[in-house]
Amino acid sequence: MEKTVIACMGLLMLHAVPSALAQTNYKIVDNADKSVTVTKGAEKETVLVIEDEVKFSISRTPSINKSQPPLQNNNISLKGGVFGLTINESVTSMLRVLGTPTSTYSVNNDTVLYSYGRNLWVVTHKGIVKKVTTENHWVSTTLTNSIAFDNRFNSDWLIEEKVGYETKKAELLKQLPEGNQIERDKYRFTLKKEADVNLDVIIDLKIINGEKEWLVNGFEYGYTDTAYIKDSSNETEKANQYNEVIAFVDSKRNQGQTITIKQLDEQGFRPIFDAYADNGDVIQVYGNHLVLNFSYQELSKLSVYESVFRNKQNLEDWKFAEHYFEQPSTEVKALYGDEVMGNDDYWQVFLDDAKYDLYFVENDDGTMMLAELEIEFF
Repeated sequence: MEKTVIACMGLLMLHAVPSALAQTNYKIVDNADKSVTVTKGAEKETVLVIEDEVKFSISRTPSINKSQPPLQNNNISLKGGVFGLTINESVTSMLRVLGTPTSTYSVNNDTVLYSYGRNLWVVTHKGIVKKVTTENHWVSTTLTNSIAFDNRFNSDWLIEEKVGYETKKAELLKQLPEGNQIERDKYRFTLKKEADVNLDVIIDLKIINGEKEWLVNGFEYGYTDTAYIKDSSNETEKANQYNEVIAFVDSKRNQGQTITIKQLDEQGFRPIFDAYADNGDVIQVYGNHLVLNFSYQELSKLSVYESVFRNKQNLEDWKFAEHYFEQPSTEVKALYGDEVMGNDDYWQVFLDDAKYDLYFVENDDGTMMLAELEIEFF
């Protein structure tokens, strides 16, 4: 058993950490900003802040998938929960059962969404697990496709030890007749009706060998009808003004300096979403639009998207170097001349130290206006 130091309310204690979490190295802290900076030799680890009964931090390493604990079981049930994790358990229990999350989305001060790869999502409220699901209702496809896989969470699961992935609907009804079909694509089992605790089997219409069939495709477990993550969080977005981060990056670039995770942290910038990519890059998101990729702790890519979270507001104004939101394509063309490759709504520009991918939309006057921007730094 490895030991981790926990500082809380002025007392210094030692808590045992299961060996399966040896590379997780999470720490409970009680400093002003509830964060921890971890340096291991010459190699710096990325630190993510998570809300629990007390605040604590998770540090992820690129070998995260090699150090995750094995799953207790592959069963999904009302009484046993999902892979051994049940609702109303703490985030600490989640870490013990499932290991380190691949991504963390701090929606607001009370609600945090964790993902394990791209196929399992855990909603927590005030440090308590409220929902576990295969269904991603919150993060855009663009952002989801950038985070790493967790191969433990594939389609090898059983609902109530009887029904698995792509089981036919007729077989589902036969094997588990005690449920109720509440929607065309949702078959529900209820544990506590008054508490709204459910296990929903998600059924999708698929085409197999040219034939349409309704097949089991996923599940939602817990307080499934409660929207802990709502349309927009002004509190979170105001606290993470992405234009300030863009301005800081632009300033450092103009000085010929590299940008590191540590520098952003020292400026007080706090991403609302961070994750690991398959290649070990760290991904940070500020607001609803700005995505930063870091390779070996240094900024390697900056992207401004229309929206990286679902059910959010449209793109806000932004500016980076010579570019800004709704910049006419003619102005961009004047900047780069013959360096521009592509046409219509997608252009590429290669410079000495960066590659620009520019995405345009047509306004009501027929003018092509810059909407999204990706910059890869060399």
